[in-house]
Amino acid sequence: MPFKLPIIGGILFFLLIVIIIVVFAGGAISEEKGNGSCSDDASDSSVSIKGAAGAWTQKGTKAYNTAKAIFMYLVNKEGFSGAGAAGAVANANRESGFNPKAQNPGGGVVGLFQWSGWGNKVNGDRIHSGGIIKGESDLTVSKELALLHYELNHGYSRAKSAVGKATSPVKAADSWSLVYEGVSLADPQTKPDQIHADAEKAYRMFGGSKYKAKSILGHGSKAASDASSDQSGDNSCDDDDAIGTGGPLLSQAKKLLGYFTYGAHGVSGYGSWKHPNKNGQTDCSGFVWLAMKRAGYNVGNDAFTTLPMEQDAKGPHKFLKQIKAKDAKPGDVIIMNIGDGSGPKGHTAIIAGKYKGYQTKIIEMGGDNHDHVHTSNIEYSFYSLIHGGARITWARPVKKK
Repeated sequence: MPFKLPIIGGILFFLLIVIIIVVFAGGAISEEKGNGSCSDDASDSSVSIKGAAGAWTQKGTKAYNTAKAIFMYLVNKEGFSGAGAAGAVANANRESGFNPKAQNPGGGVVGLFQWSGWGNKVNGDRIHSGGIIKGESDLTVSKELALLHYELNHGYSRAKSAVGKATSPVKAADSWSLVYEGVSLADPQTKPDQIHADAEKAYRMFGGSKYKAKSILGHGSKAASDASSDQSGDNSCDDDDAIGTGGPLLSQAKKLLGYFTYGAHGVSGYGSWKHPNKNGQTDCSGFVWLAMKRAGYNVGNDAFTTLPMEQDAKGPHKFLKQIKAKDAKPGDVIIMNIGDGSGPKGHTAIIAGKYKGYQTKIIEMGGDNHDHVHTSNIEYSFYSLIHGGARITWARPVKKK
């Protein structure tokens, strides 16, 4: 019987190879199930994220799996376009590095999108919305996707409609930062270069071009609609055909479309009010001042900021006079301030279209876009201020002397 042992050994060796293949294949299948997939029910706890934390751009790491889970959830459950989902993913990386337990005790924020209300409520309380997150053990990807689902279909439905239909990952990243995170694009926390690059990476990595927007909720949030009884209208943002005519101020604002980048306040940033450097810098109030100066209004030689603009409109009326919202027309000005109006706490723009409440067309510098003077609408560009309880002043330039 000299050949029995080798035959048995061969059989055992073959069985061992089969077992190894099954084990590793099963692991791979399990990993693939957890590799960003999630069920149709956002509250389903079956979402499983495996792997070492690692780089989010490296397939198989926990960070990669979490990023893909967010992306696939948004396109499959919420109907986002691939571009819109990529913009949200980019913000998640900025906010938490895809760590569902990431915390900032000082700001009282926690989780993938750094929801407020964890430990303190200095920034409000969003983490407990819908009663989904109750304690430390609930800080999981699955639970936080459930919270995301709740917000996108309740108080933050504006983010769903604004970002979900995006065709540009870069613009989607900006919109998510502004509308969902409430971080003004003028705020240093925005990190525009980072979120733009990350949005484009996520779009490529997760096949964003394959996903078109589906069944996106088309109306603004309840909070926005409740802010004023007459803030209604369409939600278009950048259709230049909607820009009206409104005298010398709007005429000058139109001539400056495409000028500047966001930065220095006043003439020093662009050289000369008569012959401004198109590649120079200004901010929101500097732009309004420049347009008024070029239109012939007596605004002096020093650019004003948003708080003095508000105060003047309500008081001495050297430059501006407050009007009722419903009386606003192309060529008027809107100002919003929280506190002293400094930095992201204040913004101003020139009314450019027919009054439609918060959907009224504007021309601005800053707001929803750092790059150049551009068109937008009030809700999109002033969103964080509206929902932060800003003082809203509609004003008309004082007649030239």
